[in-house]
Amino acid sequence: MHRSIAKEEEKTYIEVPFAVDSFVERIEVKYTYEHQDGTTVIDIGLRSPERIMGWSGGARDSFFVGLGKATPGYLAGPILAGEWNVLLGAYRVPEGGCEVRIELKLFREHPRWMKGDLHMHSVHSDGTYTIAEAIESCKEKGLEFMAFTDHNNASQNFSTLAADDQIVLIPGVELTSYKGHCNLLGELDALDDFRILTSEQAVATLQRAADHGAFISLNHPFCSNCPWELGFDLPYDAIEVWNGPWRPINETAVRWWHQQLVSGRKLIAVGGSDTHRLDLHVAHGTPTSYVRSAAESKDAILRGIRAGHVVLSFNTNETFIDLSIGEAGVGDTVIVDQQQRFELAVKVIGAAGDRVQLWSDRGVEQEWVVETEGEYAFPVLADRLFYRAEASRYLAEWNMTITSCLTNPVYLRKLQEEILV
Repeated sequence: MHRSIAKEEEKTYIEVPFAVDSFVERIEVKYTYEHQDGTTVIDIGLRSPERIMGWSGGARDSFFVGLGKATPGYLAGPILAGEWNVLLGAYRVPEGGCEVRIELKLFREHPRWMKGDLHMHSVHSDGTYTIAEAIESCKEKGLEFMAFTDHNNASQNFSTLAADDQIVLIPGVELTSYKGHCNLLGELDALDDFRILTSEQAVATLQRAADHGAFISLNHPFCSNCPWELGFDLPYDAIEVWNGPWRPINETAVRWWHQQLVSGRKLIAVGGSDTHRLDLHVAHGTPTSYVRSAAESKDAILRGIRAGHVVLSFNTNETFIDLSIGEAGVGDTVIVDQQQRFELAVKVIGAAGDRVQLWSDRGVEQEWVVETEGEYAFPVLADRLFYRAEASRYLAEWNMTITSCLTNPVYLRKLQEEILV
């Protein structure tokens, strides 16, 4: 886009309109103009159909706004369809006028895998990281989202109101009682009272949190120090099967979760580092939660988690496995028919001699070693309830084998069952 500014327009504000349609998740603006030597000064900002979204003055030559991230000085949030305007401030204009060139890019929502950490603590409870230090640590690890989950407190969440320009900030809290811990994600203040000592109190408290829109995961349920002792007949969405570095409590949680799947239940597996302070082994992104999200925003990421579009890896930039049967991916349900042939596609990247196992409700169906990466296809048996993948790696320096990656299932439903429903 171009806009010629005459000398007579000096000290006025000029709007350059452009159209935004539905499902845009990010707007990027860059501008240049002639005589940028101090004799000409053109300021810039952005207005949505409802309000001014930000103003750079003459301090920046580019900026962006998105659903969950934005350049400092600009607001992240819903991108409304309609007429938007680049704002130009004609502060100093030479006698002959000047020409402003505006480069505009609109990015539409699309599915992509994003990596982050869903469990951490700061100085707002018993951690030593300030909010700024935790954000910087997660950025250094290459994470794209992070959830604040301090014990029983909401004060940390007000830091999420100012969007970062590199990482999506998700509010949360870890309900921490003497009978167990659980994360409530997605809301600024989802917890009204943490003092739950009975199953009845837990049901009532978690139902109120769910009614507020919180996503609920039961944390490290088989930890010897702070296990979940309030039963499983209560409102929750997920089980934290992977807490911090790989260790026996995680193996126990995965076995329990697998049995729930075998029984026919759809239950989301999540993980989180539970980082409190600088530590050699417990660190942001260990494990890393990959979420297939339609956009870089809190709401889109949480929708992806609720749909079970989650893969866990033991660290950033390590083993990642994706599964699909046709258009159905991790967390989805595919309708299968005995008369048709279906293939399960398995894509592995970032491996280092990992042993990959393909599980169903019948146990391990396939097992093979992947040196670095590969794509594989296996016939789908229509009488299975689900397929999921696990990878393991032997660490010689520790003389131990760890799980390096864990996917949520692709679920199967027989065509006859679908007709009956």
